[in-house]
Amino acid sequence: MTDIEFKVGQEHENMKGVYKVLSVKKDTLSICWESGEEIKTSAVLQNRIIERMQRERALTRGTKKGGKGKTKKPRLPEHVTNFQGLKEDDFSKGFAGGAWRHYDGLGGEVAVRLNPDKFDMASWPRYGLPEICWADFDRRHHDDPGPQTRFFARLHEDCLYSGLCIGGDNGAIDAKDEPNAFFSWLRDPENECLLKEIVSKHDCSVYNIEEEHAFPGTILIAAGNWCLLNQGRKQEIESLCGFLDGLSNDDRPLDIQIAKIVSKDKVVRRGINIVDDITQLFELLMPLYEACVVSG
Repeated sequence: MTDIEFKVGQEHENMKGVYKVLSVKKDTLSICWESGEEIKTSAVLQNRIIERMQRERALTRGTKKGGKGKTKKPRLPEHVTNFQGLKEDDFSKGFAGGAWRHYDGLGGEVAVRLNPDKFDMASWPRYGLPEICWADFDRRHHDDPGPQTRFFARLHEDCLYSGLCIGGDNGAIDAKDEPNAFFSWLRDPENECLLKEIVSKHDCSVYNIEEEHAFPGTILIAAGNWCLLNQGRKQEIESLCGFLDGLSNDDRPLDIQIAKIVSKDKVVRRGINIVDDITQLFELLMPLYEACVVSG
């Protein structure tokens, strides 16, 4: 891990929770937690805390044995055993600082179970939002907490969204840049078939983050085919790649999310098992994540 260059507006997490950087003066940071508490602290100290948290997560993932590619099931340490599942109160309107997102909550539990060969997956909560993100630590854009390729889990009042947000290698997708990683991956017919299978079998949907831009509505699978559902109307899509390619010549942004939506009642009933549900979905979408963040 490289040292973090702390900048105003960045969001980070330490053992106390998620915080925002308010000011930077040499090695001194002014930070504010979601509770409103503000302190001055050392940038070196905060970097060490983040590094230690990440190292502890990595140590729980187990190591590969021999040449067989088998892995040990990670033995979770005490600091990631507080999470027992999402509760009804976590879905409450007027969200403020939900602890389920933290290092010892859902964020940490999923992070230690994700064990791709090429990435060191880390989680971070979104400041003031009911959302967690996961990405390779060294590829996370510390300078831009906005759109970037990442896994996510977000609570609404009555459901849980989880999946992959595709925002390009350095922020939102520039729809006029051809080829970009996402479209290059999707143009392979085998990859589009793989995505179609994931969306169909796991009841996912594809949609644009900015609802007023690019395409409105939701793309899903109906009768084995891609279908755009918008305000009760269905439009069959012969090829997802062709459909999105047709939009890529427009000036409007095209920031895609592939998400599974689960009702609040079902999520609460799943308890701790929701961790395995989310992890399984992320692992299925990992080839697409890799295609979007690994160049050449």
